[in-house]
Amino acid sequence: GADTNPERIANVVTTEVTPRSFTNYLNLVGEIRAWQRVSVTIEEVGIIERLAVEKGQEVKKGTLLARLKDDLLQATAKEAEASLNISKLNLNNQKRLFAEQAAAESAYLESQYQHDIAQARYDLATARLAKMVIRAPLSGVVDTRELEEGELATAARAFMDIVDIDRVKVVAGLPERHLRHVQINTGVTIAFPAYPDLSVEGQISFIGTTIDKDNRTVPVEIILANPEHHLKPEMAALIRVVRDHIPEAFVVPQDAVVDTDQGMMVFVAEGSIARSVPVTLGPISQDQVVVLDGIQSGMALITLGHRDLVDGEPIRVRTE
Repeated sequence: GADTNPERIANVVTTEVTPRSFTNYLNLVGEIRAWQRVSVTIEEVGIIERLAVEKGQEVKKGTLLARLKDDLLQATAKEAEASLNISKLNLNNQKRLFAEQAAAESAYLESQYQHDIAQARYDLATARLAKMVIRAPLSGVVDTRELEEGELATAARAFMDIVDIDRVKVVAGLPERHLRHVQINTGVTIAFPAYPDLSVEGQISFIGTTIDKDNRTVPVEIILANPEHHLKPEMAALIRVVRDHIPEAFVVPQDAVVDTDQGMMVFVAEGSIARSVPVTLGPISQDQVVVLDGIQSGMALITLGHRDLVDGEPIRVRTE
């Protein structure tokens, strides 16, 4: 009959179904942030007399950064010290006279108040004087410097940024639909476009609690040691997170699956006949898909020539 006509026999390629390990990944794009960034602000008005550090320089906490011209404040502090000394003498005299009942209590109290005022003035002058010396509030690297020697610094003016990059944070947005794949300590592999040969293993150290309503992501962070300072703030990072790992899975090319009116099907060769088999699909990785149900070990899956097949059609098999 017509069915045995060699023209009608479809040529197909099959591959044997065997279980194998399947892993797929979630890829996130992130960026590096400094572990800590502090903006050093000048609190007093004054001319910058000395700049002690350059941009890019490493500083330790407490290192001198700059000194403001302080001759006026020095004079104010000296005057306040002299007033304080006079008020101390006066207070001691009034105390003695009051104890000997040779002075009224009001005179003694007034000298006490005068002394308190002088002490407050002196404390203020020395505190202001101390602010003419600017020191590093943390150990790190001078990242920006806004003022030069000889320039007038005004109060509350941003002066320099110091960043601590001995450790860095890699920050990325995790789409909410993937939240179930990630928890604290989930392992990740991080690559950096700036360093094609560098790949770092890390773990998720923080998962945000609020979803960004614009892009439906949650912030995640990974902390990395950075003793050599190779990783710089704002550098791009490519993060790969294991999404599904199935040790024994039936993995087939996505192309081998046919979407029909009856649902998803694959074709298998039984001798020289094609059989359609309904399948339930699982996770996908690139062009491969896991078949959760429908096929078994040892079946001859048709991977080429299956597009126009119908169930029961004769075939000529070549194995891959």
